[in-house]
Amino acid sequence: MDTKIVLLESQLAELHELLFDRPGVEGAAFLLCGESQSERGVKLIAHAIVPVAEENFLRREADGLSISSAALTRIAKLAKYEGLSVVFAHSHPEGFADFSDQDDQEEERLLPFLQARVPDRVHGTLVLTESDIRGRLYVPHRISSDSILVVGQRFRMWSPTQRNPIAPFFDRQVRAFGNDIQRLFAKLHIGIVGLGGTGSPVAEQLCRLGVGRLSLFDGDRLDITNVNRVYGSTTADAGILKVDIAKRHLENIGLGTVIEVFPKHITEVDTALALRDCDIILGCTDKEIPRAILIQLSVRYSIPVLDLGVLIASEGGKVLGVHGRVTTLLAGEACLFCRGRISPEAIRIEGLSDADRERQIRDGYAPELQEPAPAVIAFTSATASAAVSELLHRLTGFMGNDRQSSEVLLALDRSRVRTNRIEPRENCLCSDQSIWGRGDAKPYLDMVWTTRTN
Repeated sequence: MDTKIVLLESQLAELHELLFDRPGVEGAAFLLCGESQSERGVKLIAHAIVPVAEENFLRREADGLSISSAALTRIAKLAKYEGLSVVFAHSHPEGFADFSDQDDQEEERLLPFLQARVPDRVHGTLVLTESDIRGRLYVPHRISSDSILVVGQRFRMWSPTQRNPIAPFFDRQVRAFGNDIQRLFAKLHIGIVGLGGTGSPVAEQLCRLGVGRLSLFDGDRLDITNVNRVYGSTTADAGILKVDIAKRHLENIGLGTVIEVFPKHITEVDTALALRDCDIILGCTDKEIPRAILIQLSVRYSIPVLDLGVLIASEGGKVLGVHGRVTTLLAGEACLFCRGRISPEAIRIEGLSDADRERQIRDGYAPELQEPAPAVIAFTSATASAAVSELLHRLTGFMGNDRQSSEVLLALDRSRVRTNRIEPRENCLCSDQSIWGRGDAKPYLDMVWTTRTN
């Protein structure tokens, strides 16, 4: 079972301020967390940080602390009312990045209280030093958290130290980024939605980087017109599922990445549920409904989504413009609705059946259906590489601390690259902190899902 705790970068900064407010003594705070439970594992996602008032510390010293029953009762009531889990976090000011015997004793009092007052939820604990984090989850018995993932301008992962040997395949990358980053690649679980012109080169690059697990989502079969840009495909593959082509190709590379395929669209709830298990997602679809699903996922589960788009303007066989885009979606960042990349009206039209869409076109309520868009491997691959480079920056910081953008725009016909970062719209869901990190809900993502009938 995978066990993870996920925080936003801003939440970790707030936690550090509370836990290290007094030099030389331990500090404490609570995290109210959403929950994600699947067959693969359990994940707690930070929703809000709740301070412990100074008067609620019964003892606060260099080597231990305890808090009042009133503070515990208050946080338990709040968690139960909000339908959230509780994580108790405290600091080790001397830099010991692990749980002590004293911590074990305190948890023997704390966790049974939380489990009794807030039943049917997974709870946990965190211990922080200035530079490290360790976690535990109670499911219901205590187990160590496999990793703590913090996402924001940078994506960081803390986990119990494992010095596994690094395969010689990755020697040249290790020379660039070092051993720790290569080990981080091996721990990551990345999802790719869409295995076409951008998704297939993204999958190949992530596999060759040494990412530990890739989950591939696409319900389409290869059309003969896709062969010009889908990596790993041949002219003999027409009619085969794109995810199966990708799995065959990536496994033949032989670098050890675990490949899991989901041969349905994420507009089907059973498939979309599997997205929760990913640490990071790359959205490589050109449809608006899947993009809207990924926006909800990024906000409610604190899963970073890098959304890709490519547009080739052409007329009469002459290229007028080539544009690529990589937008990072996460709670607090402007989403695709804010940026005007997708719209409710386009989603409405996309969700119509073929017959209803044709009827609305005749009645003037929907635009004419367009011819298939131009697609050229050099341009789709360039955008895929820009997305993987953006991911590498978020993991390593190789572009420098000044790089704070959330969108990369490529004008490939003019050899130009621009970046931007804009504020979310005030009334948009991506700025609604009440849903950040809420995790599992019924219905999933608080969305209405279509039901298939046979």
